[in-house]
Amino acid sequence: MENLTKVPNTVEKPKQVTPEKTTEKKEEYTVEIVRDFYGKVDPFYLTKKDPNYAYRFLRDDRKSGGKNISIKTGNLLFDKGGWQLCPKTHLLGLGIKESELTTEGFLRRGDTILAFMPKKLHDEKLAHKQKVANETIDAVKRKVEGGDPTEGLLTKKQLGMK
Repeated sequence: MENLTKVPNTVEKPKQVTPEKTTEKKEEYTVEIVRDFYGKVDPFYLTKKDPNYAYRFLRDDRKSGGKNISIKTGNLLFDKGGWQLCPKTHLLGLGIKESELTTEGFLRRGDTILAFMPKKLHDEKLAHKQKVANETIDAVKRKVEGGDPTEGLLTKKQLGMK
């Protein structure tokens, strides 16, 4: 043990290392991609709807001089009207991102704009539409079943056939 020499204390205190500052570039591409391999995704589908309202996309033909938006947003419920363009606050409440909205605050898909109306009014509108369709069908059925000699429509019985 005599030939062991004492090792001098050469251990240095560790230097305080400051981490390098790296600036991470934020992602500029923010589009949420849907991989639609079979072409079956409906671009007009709304994932979250308020159950108190009915929704539909209205064709916006104002640039070409059309009147579709004016008619559909008019107050004549049974004459194609009664729809209101969805305001920004309603759209944000449905979970639609602000980046998807136009500068006016509407949701557009192609040349259409999302509109809504209270479910109660929509049901009334559909009931009226069905009633009008049924009246036409009922009139045709009456003529076919009972015959109408004024229009040359006679039943087998009226023609004397068995």
